Amino acid sequence: MFEMFNIYIKKAAEIYGVPKTRQIYEKAIETLPDEKAREMCVRFSEMETRLGEIDRARAIYAHCSQMCDPRITADFWNTWKEFEVRHGNEDTMREMLRIKRSVQATYNTQVNMMSAQMLSSAAQAAGTVSDLAPGMKDGMRMLEAKAAEMAVQSKGNISFVRGETQGLKESGDKVVNPDEIDIDDDSENSEDEGEVAPVQKKEIPAAVFGGLVKDTD
Repeated sequence: MFEMFNIYIKKAAEIYGVPKTRQIYEKAIETLPDEKAREMCVRFSEMETRLGEIDRARAIYAHCSQMCDPRITADFWNTWKEFEVRHGNEDTMREMLRIKRSVQATYNTQVNMMSAQMLSSAAQAAGTVSDLAPGMKDGMRMLEAKAAEMAVQSKGNISFVRGETQGLKESGDKVVNPDEIDIDDDSENSEDEGEVAPVQKKEIPAAVFGGLVKDTD
């Protein structure tokens, strides 16, 4: 298709003159893919420049810029910059730079939207696969399942001693720990036993004292 348009332009220029090729250029820019359309725009703009139509050439560059991502079409932007250096002024150069920033922002937005759509499609595809094969898990899901299992085990190993509340007649409610060591009760019981069993007095036999008893007498 690109070669066919080149033949049409050449024949039209030979038969009808160069100005008659404008319609062919416009049709080629509308029909061809972006890569070939950019090349055709540059040739169209150069033709208008040779004819002295500077404003037409600048308008063609501005139209072509909408399909030129500055990150991958640096040659086009350099060509337009050289055109403004030769035929433009400070205002036209500033306008060209403004258009370049606007186009770059547009392409960045499109890239972000495409990335979001691709991530969404990938997530949906992953969900579909997991639904069809629930037994198959990827590495991340296996790690999450293992972490959850370890968390449950760690919680199961922790035990708490729960106190019981018993009502007492004199001191009110008291929390009783079944593992508490009772020391006071044993000491009190030993004291009580000491009071109940007094020391018994026994008489000492006289034979123990021996001659002391006789001397005393």
